[in-house]
Amino acid sequence: MNARRLLLYLLLNALVSAATVIAVLWAWNRFVRAPAIPAAPPPQATPLPLPTATPGLAPVTPFPTPLPPTPIAHTVQAGETLGAIAQRYDVSLEDLMAANGLTDPNVLSVGQQLVIPIGGGAPASPDEPPAQPATPVVTVAPLPTATSNPNAPPPRLAIREVRAAGQLESEAVVIANSGGPVDLAGWTLRDEAGRQYTFPALTLFEGGIVTVHTRAGVDTVIDLYWGLAEAVWASGKLMLLTDPNGNLGARFVVP
Repeated sequence: MNARRLLLYLLLNALVSAATVIAVLWAWNRFVRAPAIPAAPPPQATPLPLPTATPGLAPVTPFPTPLPPTPIAHTVQAGETLGAIAQRYDVSLEDLMAANGLTDPNVLSVGQQLVIPIGGGAPASPDEPPAQPATPVVTVAPLPTATSNPNAPPPRLAIREVRAAGQLESEAVVIANSGGPVDLAGWTLRDEAGRQYTFPALTLFEGGIVTVHTRAGVDTVIDLYWGLAEAVWASGKLMLLTDPNGNLGARFVVP
């Protein structure tokens, strides 16, 4: 009888203990233990945008086609030679002659238009025409030029006349050459008072005549202009024509 009561007592005590432990754990979890903070989700990588496919190739902007250089038109002045013109524009004499269809480098005339080839050279082939000048070319009949002929007679210059002495607009001195060709560059025409006119580069051929006007004007192969504002010559005045070395070529007294 005592053993049964002891066993019942132990069983009851175990149930009470178990209920107490369960109640304590439930209260601990509900009121004391801090609620667990959920972990933040790991950052997700943002995917990079894929390049958009472009149909075909992008158009390529072509480079502008360079224009051919424009040739220069040169007007022949008094005293110029073909070789001097070629040297001035830094082209060869052969290229200059080929560009203008010339066969004789000694045949030129004042006022003649020449085409100066830029970069030198004649047309590359018969299919490639020569470049056209910037201004229209006027064809002028060429005049003969002086040649170095050792057998040519010496020049014989003479002052033929003085026109309208004392009248500025009409006053002029006429000079003639009855000998061989002469280059008048550096020759002078002066009076007794020391006023003098210096000739430009100009070839006077046998039988040629050149007129020196006192007033201003534009020089040609037959007319030269002193550029003075008053008349120089009067009756009784002496004029002298001398070469670049000072040698007397002709003298004349105004009638």
